[in-house]
Order: sequence, then C-alpha cells, then structure tokens
Amino acid sequence: MEHDDCGDCPAAAYLRQQPENLVINGYRNWIAGLTHSDSRYWDAARATHAKALGAIDGPVALDAMAALIRQLGACATCPLRFYKPGAGHLCRDECLVLGMVSGAQHGDEDLLVQSARLLTCSDACFEVVDRASAYAAILLGHSQRLAPIPLSAIADIDIRSSLAVSGASGSIH
Repeated sequence: MEHDDCGDCPAAAYLRQQPENLVINGYRNWIAGLTHSDSRYWDAARATHAKALGAIDGPVALDAMAALIRQLGACATCPLRFYKPGAGHLCRDECLVLGMVSGAQHGDEDLLVQSARLLTCSDACFEVVDRASAYAAILLGHSQRLAPIPLSAIADIDIRSSLAVSGASGSIH
C-alpha cells in the first residue's frame, strides 16, 4: 500500500496482510483502470500480481480477477464501488469480494454464495461464484490464503450498508 491514512483502523491492519492486499489491489486497480481509461492502474495490478505469484501465474491470476470483475459488471445490482488504490479502508463491495475469495479458499460455500448474492442479481450469482473460485484457487496455489471471514461479518456488512442507504449513519471500516 502506498499510504495508510487511517492509523490503526482495523481495515488498514487487515490490508497489510499480503493475500488480502493482493485481492484488493487487483480489484481496485482493475476497476480504476476501467473507470478512468488509464492503463497505469492495470500496469500496477500486473506488477503486484507478478511480484507475488510469478511472471507466469501473476497474469493468469489477474485475468481471473478481470473475468470476475467483468461478470460482476454485467450483473451487479448497482455500480461496483471501490476506494482509490492505496486507501486504508474497505467499502462494502470490497468486503464482499474478499468474502467470496476467502469463502472459496476455506470451503465456506455459505460465505462464498452469500457474498456473491449481495453483489449480484440471482440469475448470474453462480457465474460470479465460479470466477471468484478460479481466482481464489490460483492464489491458494501460491500459498496466498486469505484469513477466514465469519459469515456473521458479511451479515453485519449487509445490515450496515442497508442502514447507510436508508439515511442512518454507519461505517464499514
């Protein structure tokens, strides 16, 4: 991460773990590249993945992340949200992406599917699950295992985001 503007914020500490940072770095940079039509974001994601996974599997993993983002873009219930690369916070959608990857890596199908359902329309949920699982498997093959995430954390994120949308105050970091 370039900077940590949140001190001891739990999200900042979580993002200091390499597997989690790799997932969020790939997600943020890929979407930022699409949003801003700027290949520098994609180059940053490629460099980070290649450094962590090697010159061959880094691009393969990033292709899997890009396929996941394309599928999410086609069936997300609202535009995908993200923080700028290097931010020490996590938004709802970033937490759900982490939930999918962690769930796939730890064999927690409930976490994987619930995270996907909160991001997508029900018709495409399983395509998203497949793509998240493919990315998770590549990371796991290089000992990049995310920490387990309890299903209750995803439920809490859903409740907090519902309250935020309804006008109540709430933070997801």
